[in-house]
Amino acid sequence: MVASAVLVASVEGHGYLSVPKVENTFVGDTTQFMATIESSASGLTGTFNGSPADNAAAFTKGFAASKYTSLKELVTGLGQLTSSSFTTECGYTNPDETAQALPETYVEWAHSDSEGFTASHEGPCEVWCDDVRVFQDNDCAADYTTAPAKLPYDHDACLGASRLTLYWLALHSSTWQVYTACAALEATTSTGATSKYAVGGTAAGSDAATTTEAPATATEAPATQTDAPEATQATATETPETEAPETEAPEATTPETEAPETEAPEASTGKCNIRRRH
Repeated sequence: MVASAVLVASVEGHGYLSVPKVENTFVGDTTQFMATIESSASGLTGTFNGSPADNAAAFTKGFAASKYTSLKELVTGLGQLTSSSFTTECGYTNPDETAQALPETYVEWAHSDSEGFTASHEGPCEVWCDDVRVFQDNDCAADYTTAPAKLPYDHDACLGASRLTLYWLALHSSTWQVYTACAALEATTSTGATSKYAVGGTAAGSDAATTTEAPATATEAPATQTDAPEATQATATETPETEAPETEAPEATTPETEAPETEAPEASTGKCNIRRRH
């Protein structure tokens, strides 16, 4: 009975993407969810008939052990649309709306002047720019409580993208609610920045840039090694000339550069004369 009451109350809707601004495709409640997922049909392990916080924790654990790599993948694959006029891709928002400026710092979600995410609707949310995830959190309603909710997305990774999409899954009952909204973006120039929220990246954006430069240093190493054999061979070539005239290795080795000159034989002759006198 409690779960049913929550569902009836929640039909009134719980928010919209406020920054960047979206354009809706129908006249009606533009804060409502656009699809649902029955937890029993999700394939995730866990119990989802507890409190919103318990359900969110169970989802996080079950999701980590599932085949899904992102919330986007789960909701677009399992979401059952609540209206034939809605789309899995953008819900009831128009992806071909007038292009909006890319937010400077935050993507914002609002329900009213006094509410961002509805507090009881705990669950994960993600922000994507085209096919790159630029924000992710396991419990957005609990972690971002301002009105509007301000999500610190990866701005630089969005440069060059043409669309921004937000996905939110509310887990306050065993029937999950899917919220999806799309905003067209004004043209910007990509800097090649990678997102720390990228699927499979886990804050690897800056590391990836460093790794790309590493091979350049490694490629230079062989050039240094190729010179080394030449230096060794040069010494080896001069050594026989130095040691050939005389048998005393210490004196012949010390003046390595003078060995090929005519001074080496003169030094050798002087030593022989001294030995004969004794």
